[in-house]
Amino acid sequence: MNFIDTLLNPDRDEFPNRTMVVNAANLLQIGEFQFLQLAFAHWHGRDMRADEGDAVFDSFMIRSEVPGWALMYARKIEQLDQTGQLDDNDPNYHRYDIDPASIVTKLSPRTGFLAAVVFLAGSLGGAFALASQSAECAGEFPPCLSSSEITGPLSK
Repeated sequence: MNFIDTLLNPDRDEFPNRTMVVNAANLLQIGEFQFLQLAFAHWHGRDMRADEGDAVFDSFMIRSEVPGWALMYARKIEQLDQTGQLDDNDPNYHRYDIDPASIVTKLSPRTGFLAAVVFLAGSLGGAFALASQSAECAGEFPPCLSSSEITGPLSK
């Protein structure tokens, strides 16, 4: 698409197939790659291997190429939504989600509190340093000159 086309039609969709997949993923409240994983499993009857995932990710995210099986699955999801039969909370649509309980955090709440105290102390220290420096300035805008440094008719 060239620059003139963009100026004349700013709402023109360069990749309508990709937009269809993104909209279907939004209907399911999942990411685009998770949608591609679901579409692959629906079409092929198995989960995607790592090398297939890399190839699909590269073609979709980098080159904006949409596989046919992903388009068909996106149309199916949009049709279910239009007829009111889509349940976006269905666990089958969220089987590739990461369970937040499985993520182990190494930081304790005490560490977060300590980080907040350090941030607050640094912010207050910076504010006091700025206030003490600007108290000696003749004006609030740069350059910061004191009244004694300004000579001539302006200092009277």
